[in-house]
Amino acid sequence: MRISCAITANDLSADSSDIIVFPEGTSREVIHETSSLHQNAMIVGAIEEDGFSRGVLCHRGKQLIEYLKVTSDGRTKGSGNLQQSPVFESGRACIGVLVCMDVDKIEFSRCVIEKLRQSAAEIKILCVPANMGSQWFSNQELPPQYHGVYVALCNNNTYQIRCKSFVADPYGRKLVEQREHEAIYVDAS
Repeated sequence: MRISCAITANDLSADSSDIIVFPEGTSREVIHETSSLHQNAMIVGAIEEDGFSRGVLCHRGKQLIEYLKVTSDGRTKGSGNLQQSPVFESGRACIGVLVCMDVDKIEFSRCVIEKLRQSAAEIKILCVPANMGSQWFSNQELPPQYHGVYVALCNNNTYQIRCKSFVADPYGRKLVEQREHEAIYVDAS
């Protein structure tokens, strides 16, 4: 299963990916256009609408996950809704979505990650569309709370010094991390 993280659709190569993750602040139009060009890919992103950030997972024109970011961050309002379940299982993959700072909303993120871990799916992936500064995920290894699942974090480029997009394996080790703003790719198995 090939995972891609890209800041814009123009950054993607023509090679097909199974999952494409865009950052927080992506538009619905970019997700739909990318879905048309990469018809077999599942597209993840976070769309800002009406002051909220909405995490989405789309596949072949269907919205499979749609949830409102739980926490407020000064740019977008948080919904406070901890009852959402942004997890989708299909075939050999189970995919969860946490938007940006929701990774630190422990009672919410723990539930999402635990649903991924408990899935019978062969590959478990937590997608994080984000808009984070450099203080986030600065180590080469992720904390133990993320172990057991792949983590694909795609970060926007609005901060001058920012957390770089990365994909980490189920042991919390970063497999690939951006150098600048280029798209990154990982084959998960």
